[in-house]
Amino acid sequence: MRIFVINLDKATDRWANYKDDKRYTRWSATHYDELRDNHPIFEDMVSMWNIDPNEHNAKCGCYMSHTMLYQYIVTNKMNDVLIIEDDAYLIGEIPDTKDLPQDGFTYLGGLSYHKRLTDGPLKIDFENGVNKIDHSKYRMLMTVAIYIPHHSVAFKMLRACKERGRPRAIDTMLVHTHVNQYVYYPAAFLERPEPSQIRKKKNTFSNTKYERVCGKKIVDEMNG
Repeated sequence: MRIFVINLDKATDRWANYKDDKRYTRWSATHYDELRDNHPIFEDMVSMWNIDPNEHNAKCGCYMSHTMLYQYIVTNKMNDVLIIEDDAYLIGEIPDTKDLPQDGFTYLGGLSYHKRLTDGPLKIDFENGVNKIDHSKYRMLMTVAIYIPHHSVAFKMLRACKERGRPRAIDTMLVHTHVNQYVYYPAAFLERPEPSQIRKKKNTFSNTKYERVCGKKIVDEMNG
């Protein structure tokens, strides 16, 4: 399995958590400063009217980072790929990919939400192992860790993002893709209790139950 870590060039402290482990390959994230001021994504990206401009721009960079990696997977016909963000923390073992679905992508970390995302997080009683997402009941958010079994799945994800129209945050875009989606429980990756590149004042994080909890609870879980 190939594991890509999406990491900004300037975030060397975050890459330090992975660089000595040969399993991980760094994917240089797109910082919005690298995009020209007239890049259409800045105008096209859907955000709340009162969002901080830097947060809006960071959403654009995050979207580009993920979709460019999907394109790389498609172009190089790569299979058996895990994409994690640089604030992901492996707790335990990565599931044997032979046990993961091959007809869609699988969340190995993130948050479970109400069907209507504005209603906030929703606690789901997942079964151990693989759960197919029931979009009539809940959604998954965040792109902490996503397993893509085949380049054809990455192609469907990329195509769905393009067909959706105006881009939104990448995790929201994936919610609406017509690609089979699964959750592995408990999560293999939780979210490090660190400020987000998008939201600097962040004080809740995703745990192994796909719940939003405070940083102290994450630290307790990391320490066993």
